[in-house]
Amino acid sequence: MSNNQNVSDTTWKSQAGFIWSLIGSAVGFANILSFSAQVYKNGGGAFLIPYCMALFVLGIPLLILEGLIGYRMKSPLISAYGSVFGRAGKTLGWLAVLACLSIGGFYIVLTGYSVAYTYFSAVNAIPGDSKAFFVDTFLKTTSDITSFGQLSIPVFISTVVVAIATWFVLSRNVRDGIERICSIFMPLLVVIMTLFAVIVAFLPGGMDGWFYYLKPDFAKLLDPSLWRDIFGQLFFSLSLGLGIIVGYSRHTGNEVNIPRAMMCVALGDFVVSFISGAAIFGCLAHISYIQQVPFASILTTDSTFEIGFIVFPQIFKVFGPILGQLIGVIFFFCIFIAGITGVFSIVESIAGNVEVEFQTSRKQAVSITILCITLIAVLFCMGNASHLIDALVPMIMGTNMLIGGLALIVVFQYACPKIKNDPVWMMERRLHPYAFCLRYIAPVLLGIILIGNVLQEFQSFDIAMGVRWTWFVLALLTAWVLTRAAESKTKVPCSC
Repeated sequence: MSNNQNVSDTTWKSQAGFIWSLIGSAVGFANILSFSAQVYKNGGGAFLIPYCMALFVLGIPLLILEGLIGYRMKSPLISAYGSVFGRAGKTLGWLAVLACLSIGGFYIVLTGYSVAYTYFSAVNAIPGDSKAFFVDTFLKTTSDITSFGQLSIPVFISTVVVAIATWFVLSRNVRDGIERICSIFMPLLVVIMTLFAVIVAFLPGGMDGWFYYLKPDFAKLLDPSLWRDIFGQLFFSLSLGLGIIVGYSRHTGNEVNIPRAMMCVALGDFVVSFISGAAIFGCLAHISYIQQVPFASILTTDSTFEIGFIVFPQIFKVFGPILGQLIGVIFFFCIFIAGITGVFSIVESIAGNVEVEFQTSRKQAVSITILCITLIAVLFCMGNASHLIDALVPMIMGTNMLIGGLALIVVFQYACPKIKNDPVWMMERRLHPYAFCLRYIAPVLLGIILIGNVLQEFQSFDIAMGVRWTWFVLALLTAWVLTRAAESKTKVPCSC
């Protein structure tokens, strides 16, 4: 924390503002697009039921743990790790921060997609062949990852717009920046998506969407890929294992109830996902009714962005020119809200660590972070961006997040008495159920999934796999270098 800042400037104004900001960090593309795609692919209710179970067994306990670390230690992730394991702990923390930096590099670009498509929808600029427009005209996609191709000017301009907006919000203190914006945008997102879901339900065939949405195909429960998708969606949606929740929670005052706040965040995240799914399934059911085609045959891909930017522009055209444009603008604006609040959380997490580790001002840390993210983002504005994202995501938002989640549990539930013995884990004189899940069930589940991912990864070798593990090795080396570079700037006393 900078010496020239008042405590009131560095804490949330209210618990409600803190919760809305956390919901903003959790809600993103995973809620609007990916959740619906996973439900569609995995048998409707057959995905929803175990997802809710995973949320209570793994999601909420990990949210509480990350929230408690920030709340008790008043430090970002790197300093918290360092207070337990010194240099080795800080290196582990920097690995998570570098993952955030890499995610931010393509997440800010993907948020730029929604900016561009909100404009395209408003001026009716998306042609009938939405796939050719998205892949060839907008992205200028090349044939493979080795062919960089051209810089997409519309993507780059949209990305810069998001970067500037993010700097404008985050360069202020958390009250005037993140809290104020998220307290407006997140309720607005819920209202818009709810109205969208209600309106779509009254279209011809729209109510059938609820049937397809909620009816479980129990045969899917025997498919191992269903469970992999559930835990992947959970980690992706709640931003677990990256220190983002720790970064937000360090700004809390003493009056915050962390377990209650984190349960509200988990519930809010699920509600946004569920309502968005209802709206999207209603759209698909309407198309099924109008075109007289089977519901199961409408989507032939589970690619989140192909669904969002290729399939849905086609769907909106069915509603006619005026209504289709209006729905398109609303839909892509909602994606923008979800995207940019996610960008806020990524930048805040990185900048908070830079600010503390290198003893800079908040504005300097935010500026450095956004500059680094924007420079990385240029790579994802090139023609091979989609191939590069597909190559990196299984590592950065898969294996690495699992490692981060396991590390948080092991370090702060077994090696840090300050967090391990906190009263929040007890219910009367017994261990609270979510504490039991966190200490004994979550490590086993995460360990099994992590081992399965690694074994599957090494079944074959290709360029994408080489990119993933090159990133991991470089991130480890960079984390070690940054740890050494920051040592002369600050010394964090052991607080465990």
